[in-house]
Order: sequence, then structure tokens, then C-alpha cells
Amino acid sequence: MNKPLLNPLTWLFSAALFLTLTFKAANVHHLIWLLSSLVITAIIAQLSFSSIIRRVKPFLIFLPVMLATYLPLAVILSGTGIVEQLRLLTMPLLRIFLMLSAMAIFLELTSATAVLDAVRTIWFKAGRKWRWVEYAFQMLYLVFRFFPMFKDEFSTRQSLDKALCFNDTSGRFFTIFTFAHHVPAVVSNIFHRADNLGMAMTIRGFGATVPRGVAKQMSFGFSDLAAVGVCILFVFGFSTLA
Repeated sequence: MNKPLLNPLTWLFSAALFLTLTFKAANVHHLIWLLSSLVITAIIAQLSFSSIIRRVKPFLIFLPVMLATYLPLAVILSGTGIVEQLRLLTMPLLRIFLMLSAMAIFLELTSATAVLDAVRTIWFKAGRKWRWVEYAFQMLYLVFRFFPMFKDEFSTRQSLDKALCFNDTSGRFFTIFTFAHHVPAVVSNIFHRADNLGMAMTIRGFGATVPRGVAKQMSFGFSDLAAVGVCILFVFGFSTLA
């Protein structure tokens, strides 16, 4: 497996810094600066722009729906014209787009489990053996497994529908209807698995000793230090555009 470009905590720090600066963006120059940084990051990390667009696509699809719902009410209640309302909406919408793009890049580069592994590596090197902290790590690992389990269960039911010729690919709304139809059974099945897992943990004596677990070690390196330096220069450049 290839070594990750940066520690997941470094990516998390960079994403949090970017989101903070996006909130503070006050003019077009700030937005161009932020957008340029996203493009450069995606190029350096060799990310596919199609994967980023795929994550932002729901926002772009429902944007006209939001505008069609908001603009008439805003014009009626405020007494201003549509052009003025669009001018007021431009900056907030661009901020939201940049924040969603930043989070899409972050999710392409790392995952919640990797961030947890990085935090657990720091805790392990600290040499502490506090049981409640280890319990918290175990709980978070189980929580992060919930969505993949939910996704796999739903995919299995979709495959079963196709095998039985129950699945009709007539459109998006039918897919949403099918999803809503399967949700109660999928959630019930996941709760049943969680109950079996809890029973197995009790039988194996969970709670009698400090829980053990397997985590991938995530260390910091020179690249992380260089990334922090780039973040400092990035903030300095952002402040000069004020």
C-alpha cells in the first residue's frame, strides 16, 4: 500500500482552516484565492475532478429548486427586486460551493477511520491506559462501520430485487421510493447484528480488561511540517487580499 501523502490530522487541520477562511471571505479576490488553493491541492494529490464533481453534484442539481423556492418569498417579503436578491445570494452560495468542494477533497484524501487511527496513534505513544478512552475508541470504530454496513445491506437487497425481476429502473423517484421501502427492514437487520455483536462481546469478557484493538499507525513526517508552513503562507496571502 502506498504511503499517504499527509497525516490524516494534517488534512483535517487544513480542511478546518479552509472552512474558517471561507466563512471570512468578503470579496471576489478571497474566493478566487480559495478556489485556486483547492485546484492546486487536487492536482498535487492527483485527484480526479470527476470524483469531486460527483460529490458536489447534489448541491448543483437542487440549487435551481432552492432558488425557485426562495426567490419569490424573498422578493415578496423584502420588497426588493430579483436582481438585488441574486446579488445578495451570490456570495453565500459561492461559500457553500467552496466548502462542499473542500470537504469532497478531504473525503477523497482520507476517511473518518484514518483520522481515528491517527488520534489513536498519538494516544498509544502517550503511554496511557485509561479504560474509558479505549472504550471510546472502540465505540467510534463501531459507529464508523454503521454506514458501510447500511450501504452493503441496501446493495444486497437491490441485487435481490434485480434477480427476482422486481427492480424497475424507470427513474430517480422510483429509486427513492425503493430506498424508503427497504429502510425499515435494513435498519432492523443492522440492529439485530448489533445485538449479536454486543452478546459476543459480553461472552468474550468485554469490560474485564482494557479492550484491545487493531489500528494502523499514522505518524507525522517532514511533509506534514511543510504542509503547516504552506498553510501559514496561505493564511498570510488571504489576509493581504482583505
